[in-house]
Amino acid sequence: MPHDKQKNVSHFLLYLLPFLLSAAHTPIHADLTTNAKNDPIPMFSTLNIDDRLLLTREQLLYKFDALNGWAYEWADKKCDRVNISISPFAQNADRGKTIKGSVPCAPIPPCPEINDVALSDLTGRTSMIAILYGETPPGAIPFSTPCEEGEPCSVLQQASAALFPEGNGLNNEANIDPAQELGFFTFREKYRKRGLRIEASGNIGGGFLIQAQAGFANIRQVNEQTFNYTSDNNKFDPVTPTVTPTRVNTFLMEQLNAIMEELDIDFCDFIETSLEDIRFNLYWRQFFPVNEDAESSWARFLAIPYFELSGAFSPVKTFNRQFFAAPFGSNKHSSVGLTAGINLDFIETIEIGGEIGWTHFFKRKYCDYPVPTSEFQQNIYPYSTEVSIQPGDNWYFCARLAAFHFLDRLSMHFEWYVLDHQKDHIDILEEDEGAFLPEVLECRSTFKVKLGNIGLNYDFSPNFNVGLLWQIPFSQRNAYRSSTIMAGLNITF
Repeated sequence: MPHDKQKNVSHFLLYLLPFLLSAAHTPIHADLTTNAKNDPIPMFSTLNIDDRLLLTREQLLYKFDALNGWAYEWADKKCDRVNISISPFAQNADRGKTIKGSVPCAPIPPCPEINDVALSDLTGRTSMIAILYGETPPGAIPFSTPCEEGEPCSVLQQASAALFPEGNGLNNEANIDPAQELGFFTFREKYRKRGLRIEASGNIGGGFLIQAQAGFANIRQVNEQTFNYTSDNNKFDPVTPTVTPTRVNTFLMEQLNAIMEELDIDFCDFIETSLEDIRFNLYWRQFFPVNEDAESSWARFLAIPYFELSGAFSPVKTFNRQFFAAPFGSNKHSSVGLTAGINLDFIETIEIGGEIGWTHFFKRKYCDYPVPTSEFQQNIYPYSTEVSIQPGDNWYFCARLAAFHFLDRLSMHFEWYVLDHQKDHIDILEEDEGAFLPEVLECRSTFKVKLGNIGLNYDFSPNFNVGLLWQIPFSQRNAYRSSTIMAGLNITF
């Protein structure tokens, strides 16, 4: 089962950590994060942070003096002016977790505490009955409007007349199945992202360096199987007697494609290619010897504080009316961020460290954005309008350890990340007379991820290496359980 596989990965890493600690150069780290549930912490290089910040030469020179020559060869040949990393990557997901971490189910039997769900169900299964609910925006024809004889009648008008004749029971919560079975779909989606990312860093002196990052990717998110939970075996008994499984299937579930066409929603599989966010980072970093003249019983190490100011613009494609779409980067929201961290490089053993980071996303307008008109609507919203979206801020924490050349010229690192995305703020920009309920989307916008990075880098020369990174999902709330594999070609000169 999916949950058992996740537990097995976690157990594997628990066994691996003691090896890292005993074997244990600091690993890669995050720059700006994104507001995308599928790829919140994108990586642009497999390099350790010392190489990315062009600090390795200075560290090796210091260690050469401290340890009488072991690092001379590397320090003499290592360059520290410019670094370029070219990193192809692949990212996969076919499940995630809801905000509460549990699947919908009836009160008896009790819900499982934790369970994976399909990607379409992160905020709940897709509700069909609730499409008929809610207020009607100005200028639109209510679905409850009776069909005139001889006049064309929409699919949703026919469904409303069959399930709620003369409006009886319409908008009543007692007709919505709390177990999310009667009138609900699940779409078993498979998400695949393939792309290439490039990072270039330049040392401008005084402990400062500048860095640029860019990339492009292809996303395939396809519906592999559709589950209709409506059957005569449903235990839910709606308060309106005309809301029966047979009528729900006939007028809603079996009319899914016609309803999507009527609502002008693209229901095809999502296969698109786009640029990702383009980022610019300004770093300050420096190392300070600790216990340099102390007695031999005190560990000698380098304290390496660093600070980062980042900015990004998002020239990506957006897909508001495609049901199976997944965002590229931050979905056209520009962003800024701050990162502060410190690493402790123990001269003869390991390097450990950590950082905290904050990302702020700027507001932007969407012209044709689907917004619910009922609190019971899930995933399919019958009306759209012009909105302004201010995404919530991201906060993250990272802890790390690493081993430099622990096996010949092979280095290893491990990182642990926790990221929280705060609630979005959505404003309706058109006159709607209170029909739209953006607060429903706001409450469903928060997400949280915990993930780990395991990386290997092998030096073929002091200024050329190749690397491999595995980004492993540990737990999520309202986010994809995405796993990423990245290869790296890294050159310093």
